[in-house]
Amino acid sequence: MKKLTLKYKFLSFFAALIIVFGILPPTQVQAAASTASIESFAASLAKSDSSQLVGVFVKNVMAVKVVQQSSATYVSTSSGTVTQFGMASQFGAIGLLAHNYLSGASFSKLGSGTEIFLVFGDGSTKKYQVSSVKKYQALSPTDPYSNFVNLDNPDATLSSTDVFNETYGSGGLVLQTCISKNGNSSWGRLFVIASPA
Repeated sequence: MKKLTLKYKFLSFFAALIIVFGILPPTQVQAAASTASIESFAASLAKSDSSQLVGVFVKNVMAVKVVQQSSATYVSTSSGTVTQFGMASQFGAIGLLAHNYLSGASFSKLGSGTEIFLVFGDGSTKKYQVSSVKKYQALSPTDPYSNFVNLDNPDATLSSTDVFNETYGSGGLVLQTCISKNGNSSWGRLFVIASPA
């Protein structure tokens, strides 16, 4: 029963994120910083807490800081950052959120097989490899309980629960942002899913 209650709390939060992603106005796209090597990037972020996730690095694509959520619906509006989705860890996943007009713009450059390095507070790293990229159209982009269409299988309509199960439900690393189309910055959702390499 506890797991079921936790799942519904997560889905409520997932729905709140859809609203947050949809409300904030788009601004100029800002590319994530890129450094030459994972070693120099990790050294620049080293603090002391080995359990704290502090950065994400993809060679020639992004080198961004990770910030923690200050509230259940917080997603950073600063360039060069992604936000760690706090509740994802309760489902065995690491969730990273970013607006598609900020660091989330880099998420669409990640494809199957891409290596993603997570950087921790002591300078240590953990390598992940992208296993799938999932794209969904939100049928009601600002409705927290919108149904979705999987763009790889447009004949099927999915609930927000289905989307959750297909993305965060399997654990691993999930990078999430919105898909902008037809002048609507929250037209759809992009999930980049990676497993430990």
